[in-house]
Amino acid sequence: MDNAPYHSMLVNNYPNCNARKAEVQEWLKNQNINFLPLETLAELRERVNLLKPTFKKYELDEIASSMGHEVVRLPPYHCQYNPIELIWAQVKGEVAKKSSTFKMVDVTHEALDLVSKSDWEKCVKHAETIQDEDYQKEILIDSVLEPVIITFQTDDSDFGNDEDSEYDVQTLI
Repeated sequence: MDNAPYHSMLVNNYPNCNARKAEVQEWLKNQNINFLPLETLAELRERVNLLKPTFKKYELDEIASSMGHEVVRLPPYHCQYNPIELIWAQVKGEVAKKSSTFKMVDVTHEALDLVSKSDWEKCVKHAETIQDEDYQKEILIDSVLEPVIITFQTDDSDFGNDEDSEYDVQTLI
């Protein structure tokens, strides 16, 4: 599953940092959380933050789980791991070949019907191969690269002299 907004609707939509005080109060009231009307927006936001779970729960994940499935989410900007992208490219190619009006609705159903079980199997295998190759590359990079340690001296020109510097060098490293 990619991270498209329609795939990532939260089960419990918490007020965000741009929410107005009235919106946060309304949300807290709907959650049966007591608060004082004189509490500031910052205090109300803190109450909301304490209620947020560590892990986000998505509506689609809950639906899939209730049916015995697990949703695996792709890393952002890695559409090459998603076999449906290859199938969609195949469908669009068929539409482009067969359409005289260049409108998707004219031949989309026909193009979708041409996608076979074998096509899906090939695309899934291809995506899995790319994932495995990238994973092996990551392991290789981790094994080849040594940790890089950068040590700054207090007399480095970027830090200025000791009287002007308000930062301890150790905290910057």
